[in-house]
Formats: sequence, structure tokens, C-alpha cells
Amino acid sequence: MEKQALQLHIERILGKKLVPLSVPTEEWHDWTKAQDFERQSSAPVVMHQRNSNWVLLWKSGTSTTELMQVDEHALTEQERQWIELILWMEHQPKPVLPSTHLGDEQQALMLGQWIIERMREGDGSAEVPDTFSWKNKMFTQVVPFLLVAEHAHREGPGYKDLYRLMKSYFGGDLILLPLSEKEWFILCPEQLTQANEADDDEDERETMEELLTSFCLGLYELLANEWVGESHLSIGYPFSPVKGMPGVVAQLRETIYLGRTFHVTDNIHLPWELHLERLVNSISDEVRKQFLQRVVTKADSFTDVETMATLGTFFQYDCSVSETAKRLYIHRNTLLYRLDKIKHETGLDVRKFTDAVLVKLILLLYKVTK
Repeated sequence: MEKQALQLHIERILGKKLVPLSVPTEEWHDWTKAQDFERQSSAPVVMHQRNSNWVLLWKSGTSTTELMQVDEHALTEQERQWIELILWMEHQPKPVLPSTHLGDEQQALMLGQWIIERMREGDGSAEVPDTFSWKNKMFTQVVPFLLVAEHAHREGPGYKDLYRLMKSYFGGDLILLPLSEKEWFILCPEQLTQANEADDDEDERETMEELLTSFCLGLYELLANEWVGESHLSIGYPFSPVKGMPGVVAQLRETIYLGRTFHVTDNIHLPWELHLERLVNSISDEVRKQFLQRVVTKADSFTDVETMATLGTFFQYDCSVSETAKRLYIHRNTLLYRLDKIKHETGLDVRKFTDAVLVKLILLLYKVTK
């Protein structure tokens, strides 16, 4: 049983929270030495009464042992025996089913859980173990996608349905790994995303980012049409998944988080478009507040709906007055009036490069400053 699920299971039995506790492994052995002797068994001691608390063996380690602590008065004898049995079974060696005997969905589930476990341990560069028969698929270059579904009030698609949908779009073999009920990691062979450029003019060829963006847009449109419910999608650069998959998933998760934080109306989040957002997010709250206090003379100017819409569109279309006026369906002179008004209220003229950078930074900071 996965550790988080095990904790919730025990807490439901007790009706009480478990409190994490870490101790040196030698100290844990000292605590349980007498109890182990009484049992005369090679099975690990999984519960120990210390002072007025019970401590439960959670995860053994060579130097540190992780425990869970619970108030003694919360346990009846029957509860103690039941929890001890659960923990004892959890710490028994698990029979390993050869991965070659597992179906594709089981293989995908196991590999997805392996990624999550490596991420929890902070091992972003981990290599796929030889025990996974799918490892032989992991040496070719792939394009990674991370899909996060928003279907809180209904069941999400099953593995087979989503795999069939992905394959209908890419038209070849791919790997679909469920990370959770709402999160999927998709690995598409790089050659499936490469346009046939043999006859294209060199000056008209798309960049890597343009190719990846177009595939991401196409996949999202497919999901939106065929899969009812909101979803968020990110894409990364090609890589060889035999090593470093946990790190790639972590990067794509961060990309979706940044996109949803700074661009709340977007559903496609591209890492090469979020460099400034990533930098702003790394700044502490205190530094953000100090910066805004120094630079912003009239905070109300950046909370007005019309002003925010004008500035957002102005930056979206590369500070082009003509294009911004067109997109806002207003006359050019109306837009110039609005920009002059912003300059008068804030002292910042967004038609000047330096001031435009400052205003863009201010808008981003307001989105994450509490």
C-alpha cells in the first residue's frame, strides 16, 4: 500500500492524526531491543510504547528511521493489534511479479508510480531500473507532454480510451503513464512531431519551439473536442527518457503551475514563454512587496479592469499600438488616450522600453504578491 494511503487508513481507524517523527536508527533499535527479544522472531518490531505515546515503524533507514507517533490513550487493545498487523504486513518482503508478465496498463501504472516516488525523494536524474521491461523503449528521443485534467465532478478517461485518443493524433507508438487520477505523462517519439521539411525553403522552416507549440495546440484542441472537461497541457524539449524522467515531470509540473498562476485564462503552458514568470516566482514575498512600494506610486492604477485589459493586450501584441487597438476594437486615438492616462497616473510610459519592462514586471508581481 502506498504510504500516504496507509497513513489515511490508520488515521481513519484511530480517528486521530499521526505525527511524523525521525530518530537515529541505532536509537530505534535500542528502544525495541527488549521487545524484539521477547518475541524471539526475525520479524521487525513495528510498534513500540514509549513514555505516554505509541511510535509506529514507518520507514527503515541505515542512518535515520522514520516513525509515526500517536497518543497512547487513543488506542484500545483491539486497535493496537489491528494496526500492528497492518504495519507488520506492510514491512514484509513483497513478492515481485516479473514485469514481462504484466499488461501495458499495469506496466504504465508501475512506471508512473516509480516516477512519483523518485520525485518525492528528489532524485530527478534517476535511471529507469532494469526490472521494467519497458526500459528498452526508453533509449530513443521522445517529446514529453504533461496533461492535467480538471474533472472534479466526474470520472476521468480510462487508460485505454486516452491511449486510443493519443494514438489517433500522433499516428504511431507512444507511451502513456498515469501519475495520478488527473495527471498523465505522455512520451511521443520525436520523429512523429517532425514535419517533412525536405522541400521547404530553409528560411520558412519552423523552429523547434514553433513545431512543439503547434503540436501542443493540436493535441489540446483534440482533447477539448473529444474529452469533455477542462484540462491543462504542457510540453518539453525532446530527451531520452531512460534517465531523468522524474526531473522532466517536475519541470513540466512547474510550467503548468506558473502558467495557471500568471495566465489564468490559458490552458496551454509553454516553458519557453514563462522565463520571466519563473524568475518572478522565485523572488520572496518580502522583496516583492519592497519593490512594489518603491516603484508603484498609485496602486489603484493597476487594479482597474480597463487598464489591466489594455496593458495585457498591449504586451501580448509586442507593444504595437495599431495591433492593440485592433484587438481591443477601439480607435487608435482612444488607445493613445488610455496610455497617456496610465502615464499620468503612474509616471510610467509603456511606449518606452524601460518603462514597459517595469510595468510588465509590476503586473506579474501583483499576481503572486500576497
